Amino acid sequence: MPLYIKIAFRYLTTAKSKTLSFMAVVSILGVMLGVSALIVTLAVMSGFMYGIKTKFLESAPQLMVIKAEGKFIEYDEVAKRIKKATSEIVDYQPFIYTQGLLSKDSNIVAVYVRGVNPEKDKGFMAINKKSVIGDYNLLNNPDTVIVGKDVALSLNVWVGDTVNLMSPIGKKTPFGFLPKIRQVKIVGIVDLGIYEYNSSFVMMNITDTSNFFDMDGSVTGIQFKLKDPFVADKVKSKVEKVVGFPYIVRSWMDLNKSMFQALELEKFAMFLVITLIVVVASFNISSLLITKAREKRKEIGILRTMGADRGFITKVFVAQGMIIGITGTLLGLILGLSIVYIADAYHLIKLNPEVYLIDYLPLKISIFEISAVVISSLFICFISSIFPARSASVAIPAEVIRYE
Repeated sequence: MPLYIKIAFRYLTTAKSKTLSFMAVVSILGVMLGVSALIVTLAVMSGFMYGIKTKFLESAPQLMVIKAEGKFIEYDEVAKRIKKATSEIVDYQPFIYTQGLLSKDSNIVAVYVRGVNPEKDKGFMAINKKSVIGDYNLLNNPDTVIVGKDVALSLNVWVGDTVNLMSPIGKKTPFGFLPKIRQVKIVGIVDLGIYEYNSSFVMMNITDTSNFFDMDGSVTGIQFKLKDPFVADKVKSKVEKVVGFPYIVRSWMDLNKSMFQALELEKFAMFLVITLIVVVASFNISSLLITKAREKRKEIGILRTMGADRGFITKVFVAQGMIIGITGTLLGLILGLSIVYIADAYHLIKLNPEVYLIDYLPLKISIFEISAVVISSLFICFISSIFPARSASVAIPAEVIRYE
C-alpha cells in the first residue's frame, strides 16, 4: 500500500480507539444514502416504464407494415420477402383494422374493428387468454364478434346478444347515402387491461371483415412477431431498407412514442434531482478534510520538512475523500440493490391498474444505470476533495513548525 494511503487511513481514524471518526462516519452515511436513493429512483422509473411497455405489447402489434397508397393485395409476397431478410422475425399475419359503429337499441359506440385469423392470432395478441367470458373459438363462425368489456358495458350487452355493426363505407342510392349494416352476435368479452382499448375494441374473423367492409381481398397491413420485441426499432430499420416506398413500417414503440419520451425525460430529471443528495453529502467530505488539514498542520509541516512535496500532501487528502467516497458508494450500492431486489421479488408496491395500467410496480435497473450512479458519485467525491487537498499542500513548513 502506498505511504500516502496509509497516512490517509490514519487521518480518518481517532488517535485512541483507531476507529473511524464521527465526521468520517457521517460523510460515509451521506454518500451511502445518496447512492441508494439514486439506485432506487432509477429502478422505480425503469420498472414503471418496463411495466407500461409490457402492457402495451400485450395489445399492440410488435411490428407492422402498411401501404401508403393503393390496395394492399400483395401482402403475402411482401411478408415472405421481409421474413427472409431478417432472422428476428418469428411469424407474420395479415390484418384488417378499420372504424365502425356498434349499436344496440338506442346505444351507439364508435369502435375499431380488427379482422384477423382467430387461430393464428393466438400466437400474436393472444386474445383468447384475455377473455372475461365467452368462447373464443366461436369467432370462426360467420357474423360473430368479440368486444372489449367497456364496449359491452356501454351497449349494455352480454355474450349471446345480437348487435348492429355499421360501416362508414355505405352505398349511394337515389334516396342518398345509406350506411351498411349487419347484425352480429357477441361470442366473447375480453379485458385488454387498457381502458382506451377496452372501450373501442371489436374483433372479427378476417373473412367476414373483408366482405363487410368491401376490402376486395386486400388488407390494412401485415403484423410481425419478433424474437425480442424490445429491439423492434432495429428490426424496423432493416425492414424499411427491404420494402421501401410505398410501404410504411411502424413498431409498437412508434405507436406510443410520446408517452415513452415523456417517461425518459422524467427519469433523467429525477436522476439530476436525486444526485443533489450526493452533492450535499460531498460538502461533509469537504468540511471533514478542511478540519483535518487544520488539525494536522504540525504533521504536514514535519512531512514537508522530511521531503514530502505538495503533490504528496495533495494525494493524502484526496485519498481521504476517495476512501469515504468509495466506501459510501459501495454501501449505497448494496443497500439500494437490496431494496430493489426485495421490492421487485415480493411485489411490495401495489398500484391501481385502472389508473396506472399495471397492478404492481416492478423495479428494474441496468448495468449502465448502475455504472452511471457509481461514476457520478465518485466524481462528485473527487471534486469535493480537490480544494481542501490543495489548501493543505500550500502550507509553508517553516511557518507551520514555528507556530505549532
